Amino acid sequence: MITRNKTLNYLKRLIAVPTENPPGNEVLAANYIKEELEKAGIIPEIQPISRSRANIIARIGDPNRHTIILNGHLDVVPAGKGWDTEPYKAIIKDGYCYGRGSSDMKGGLAAMLTAFINIYLMTSLSNICLILAFTCDEEINGTGTKAFLEQYAPAAGSSVIIGEPTNMAVDIAHRGVVRFKLKVYGRQAHSAFPEQGCNAVQALCRLVNSAEKYHQQRQKQIFPLLPPPTVSCTVFCGGEKDNIIPPYAECLIDCRTIPGDTSGSLKRELESVLNQTSLPGGATYELEPYVEMPPGVTDINCKTVTLAKCVCEQSGMTIPVKDFPACSDLPLFTSAGHETVLWGPGDINEAHAVNEKIDLMQVYKMASLYQKFIVLADKSGYKGERVRGSAAMQD
Repeated sequence: MITRNKTLNYLKRLIAVPTENPPGNEVLAANYIKEELEKAGIIPEIQPISRSRANIIARIGDPNRHTIILNGHLDVVPAGKGWDTEPYKAIIKDGYCYGRGSSDMKGGLAAMLTAFINIYLMTSLSNICLILAFTCDEEINGTGTKAFLEQYAPAAGSSVIIGEPTNMAVDIAHRGVVRFKLKVYGRQAHSAFPEQGCNAVQALCRLVNSAEKYHQQRQKQIFPLLPPPTVSCTVFCGGEKDNIIPPYAECLIDCRTIPGDTSGSLKRELESVLNQTSLPGGATYELEPYVEMPPGVTDINCKTVTLAKCVCEQSGMTIPVKDFPACSDLPLFTSAGHETVLWGPGDINEAHAVNEKIDLMQVYKMASLYQKFIVLADKSGYKGERVRGSAAMQD
């Protein structure tokens, strides 16, 4: 049985592998996890994505049975500046582990790796197939999960647990993202003769104000479980020199979306608002989508959610079933027909932050909860019944 000390070692070793995306280098973390699985007698597979990027896949049980997938991403965002400690050296202090990726989401990886190996060593699965799928490039394009779903094609209706930092709550939905480049074209002139030019920065400012009006319209739209959709202008640039009327300006627009939204529908709606804007003579604009991640929602009454809630209740936990405030690979799984929950240790407010940390008790507790979920699913034949009084279900 894997102990807490071993779980902590997994976490520390994973943090020590700098899988910053870009460029990723997740193959280094995949190779480390492969070593740990092989030590336990498990034969995993490295799924190469590129020279330096890879997924790590392992399977326990009959592939013809109902599949449960423990999923997490190997990459982290860049550490950035301002850390009090070395971001890729795990520091343990006051019950927390500090380091880039500790919450997002190497704490979840360590808990899942612990549960997976313990299940292999301690339990003979008879009704389910258990897959460990740690993937690359979640922080940008979801390339790893897309490749996993394409090559391994788990049967529709599989249960997927993604170990994102939810503070151990069961999150079943989140908004999507569509991002646009708003490009504005004017005419260059000497700043002493502004009437001879067309100021692209002034035109962009007016368009940004119109985008805020579209945001207010979007705030009135409601979808169950999810916050209202948003429209935010996030990056603004323009101008050539302090004595030149700027001929070009650009703004990046981040839209958080709800089911039914697409880049095409948002582009049409946003353009209808922008077209009502009075622009300086000669100014034109283009609206170009460059990122699209769909929203995702899992049925709150599905078997996977029911079992996760049951496990928490049996463990004396009262947890919410709610939305996740950020994005993840959840929509990639739900769009492929899989019951998917986000359920993991750590606080989303620590993700991408300087001095990122995770509560170690949550890591250890989630390892136990993952094991309980798998045992309960196997004992119930994945029918969603409650299983009580089993020694295997105790902490």
